[in-house]
Amino acid sequence: MAVQVWVGEIPEHPQEREAIVALAQGLARLDDLYLILANFTVGGQAVDLAIFKRNAGFVIELKHCDGRVIGGVNGKWQVVDANGEVHIINPGRRNPYNQVISYFYRLSNFLNQHRTDFLSEHRAAEVDFRTCKRLVVIAPSIHPESEIVLDWKVDLKGLDELPTYLVTAVSSEINLSEEELLAIPRLLRCEPWHDVNLLVGGEVPAEAATFERERQDGKIPSKRPAFRLLRNGLLALALILLAVTGLASGLFSSSSGEPPPQPTVTVVFPPTPNSRPIPPPTPQVAQVEQAIARKSAFADGEVVVTLRWVAFSGDRITLTWALENRGLRSVRFPLNSKNVTINDNILNSYLVDGSLSRPAVLVARPGERVEGTCTVPRPISPDAITLTVRVLGEPFEEKHVWILNVPGRE
Repeated sequence: MAVQVWVGEIPEHPQEREAIVALAQGLARLDDLYLILANFTVGGQAVDLAIFKRNAGFVIELKHCDGRVIGGVNGKWQVVDANGEVHIINPGRRNPYNQVISYFYRLSNFLNQHRTDFLSEHRAAEVDFRTCKRLVVIAPSIHPESEIVLDWKVDLKGLDELPTYLVTAVSSEINLSEEELLAIPRLLRCEPWHDVNLLVGGEVPAEAATFERERQDGKIPSKRPAFRLLRNGLLALALILLAVTGLASGLFSSSSGEPPPQPTVTVVFPPTPNSRPIPPPTPQVAQVEQAIARKSAFADGEVVVTLRWVAFSGDRITLTWALENRGLRSVRFPLNSKNVTINDNILNSYLVDGSLSRPAVLVARPGERVEGTCTVPRPISPDAITLTVRVLGEPFEEKHVWILNVPGRE
């Protein structure tokens, strides 16, 4: 059997179970052994999905998105469906990028700390689980008009690309024997999901059967008495029906179960002159400080554009930018509506007035860092939750995206 499925708890939601079955069916056709570990906990951190093979590990955040996805390292992620409706991914929780980063650090640190539990001292010195790959996977595929900007820490794949990636990718410091590989799910206190293993492979793997016998004999205590009750013929029948009807290709949204981190927002209250009996509306400032560094033909080298903060006042929105030129030639960053576009999550557009920008064009010579602002002469919509800011051209050759949360709104 080329794939084994292990779980901390059998997933509660049907979409999660369908996704695991579909993934296992795809990997079952391969020669190498793949371990799918789902819905388990490491040091109080819930992890949705991890996959291991002998020479690689993958920590995955899997999202089903029917439409165009807009997202980045910071801020909320959005899906625009075929009807133009905007949906927030993981409302009230971390975005997919930050979720998979959190999963990765908790899991890789745990495995490294417990290497000597299943590796010899010599072998433990050769293996480093910090080389596991981190992925956000969009299913069924990434919409061609999606705008997802991530950094080097996390890879982005469509589900249609995932099988090839899993086969070809390797982790530079993971090289395990099959016996060492099979020790990982037991170390994580996962249990074999027999019904799924039977469904996709026709037999329960010997290692899983041994594990079950030891658990029933009391050698391995079961921490979940209800686990066996969930493994019954009705569940197996449901999974078979899902596979036959093709529904098992569905995917799940994360439910990490951890308390959501709050967005970092600084609210600035400027001094109000005493001569004014009624003070004007106080602006709120969303701190962004998200830098995008790319090589630019304009500069003949790397250029870094940082959206530093966005101020919301009663009658306008002001964006503060920084432009750093690490190239060999001067670069321009026009701060006007032709080069900078802004939309909110309910598809309102906010036009930049170039005449109010200071300066109208940022210019940075080689080795120089400059700052400036651009202004939208209208207030933010009271129903807006997020803003999506795009730079369409200079100082880059292609579009880049920043996403921020509107202060004080969920």
